Amino acid sequence: MPDLEIGTVGIQLTQDDLSPWSRHLSEPFADRKVIVSLDLLAAMTGKVALLQRWGAQRPLLLADGRGSGPVPSQDDAVIVEFAEPSYDSLTEQVRARMRPDQQLTPDVVAAVEAYDPTGSAVWWVSPVGLNEPLLGRPVLGGRPRAQAGLEDKLIVDGLLGAIGAPRPSSRVVSSSYDDLIDATTQVITESGRGQVVWAGDNRGGTNGGGDFVRLVSTLKQARAAAAFFAQHCDRVRVSEFLEGVPCSIHGIVLPDGVVTLRPVELVNLLDHDHGRFLYGGLGTTWDPPAADRDDMRALARTLGLHLKADMAYRGAFGIDGVLTRDGFRVTEFNPRFSGGLTRLQRAAPDVELELVHINALLGRDVARSAADIETSALELLDSHRFVDLMALSSERLMSEHTDVLVKAGDGRLELADVEDTILGSIVAGPSSLGTFFRLVVPDEVLDAGQRAAQFGLLLHEFTNRVWHTDFPMAQMAPDVRRWA
Repeated sequence: MPDLEIGTVGIQLTQDDLSPWSRHLSEPFADRKVIVSLDLLAAMTGKVALLQRWGAQRPLLLADGRGSGPVPSQDDAVIVEFAEPSYDSLTEQVRARMRPDQQLTPDVVAAVEAYDPTGSAVWWVSPVGLNEPLLGRPVLGGRPRAQAGLEDKLIVDGLLGAIGAPRPSSRVVSSSYDDLIDATTQVITESGRGQVVWAGDNRGGTNGGGDFVRLVSTLKQARAAAAFFAQHCDRVRVSEFLEGVPCSIHGIVLPDGVVTLRPVELVNLLDHDHGRFLYGGLGTTWDPPAADRDDMRALARTLGLHLKADMAYRGAFGIDGVLTRDGFRVTEFNPRFSGGLTRLQRAAPDVELELVHINALLGRDVARSAADIETSALELLDSHRFVDLMALSSERLMSEHTDVLVKAGDGRLELADVEDTILGSIVAGPSSLGTFFRLVVPDEVLDAGQRAAQFGLLLHEFTNRVWHTDFPMAQMAPDVRRWA
């Protein structure tokens, strides 16, 4: 799941409001200069609020674009905004975030040295980046190189095999058309399903947002997908198409165990005509059946303990998959503090998920047991539900940012006035990838059991009608487990 352009006003607390435990966890930031880089300015708003809460000094924000939504003020941060780069895909943007060392232009270096002439600051980089020193200064956040190497969609079957977990029928083959068709035939024969999913390797670095994933059900789609993968990948994982609710489960590996959290619905809308999955956000209003929830959490715990024993893994991870008629089946592993965890942290700030993760990577004692943190986290996350919806058009449809109120119409969203019963608001604006849209629905408006994917479809229909986007007619994945 991508971590882009989801800004927020953040948590309006100060260090004086912290519990003794939170104060202990925030010590790596307390009274220190912090360099936040490189990201969209709107995506840094919540980070500035967290740094204020953790007692950091006024941070330096190295922004490579504004993004959509509220942005920090100059009173709260030193802001240096560079020219917004242009990316052809979300994957290209994610890969730029992975290598902050390659972003150290003379202007960036000058800004850092002016802010921190003594070299005492720390960096806070994107979760996909490496936590290796930059300009002689330590990096918080990010992840070790060995953990980053696990973010390859081709290795998930090996991880599942190592812990004896069920896995879908799949083959990993070269990206040649003949090999892909042979593997597709084998997987269709084994699974009895008429569709497969092709997912490319990480030859050029991490890929995201479904850019390197294709749904293949016709020869036309196979030819187009094979041409794409031949250009971008050496190997491709061919797996059976899993019908059901896309969802994820997250954990944090600590020395004494694994903190396992609650399921998160992933808004992966299906564009059958073009063989694509459209990522549209996430939410926690949907719940799987209790037995499936327990199975998902047990899987996360087992995998976390395996990673801890096998490679001394520490910190956060996410497991993406689909809740099928036969239960939860895994599609990929994300060895980082993912977008889902970022949103869970925002829903339950007192559990300090991000600080627990950072302290675990630093080898610091988190001062509470994994079991205790887990108990507190589950109680808060189950009582504070959310949906977070986004859409990204490759077209540059506007030059300014806008925020409009919306209400529930007859099966669709409608523009609203302040006198109407407001469902939420849509924030829209230019992006380095085109135009970005975000639907914000207050938690108090949400009903238990609502699918976040329903809101995703409403957002696409609204932007097509109001701003003339060209989102295809997509479908929401069915909750087949409820019918089993």
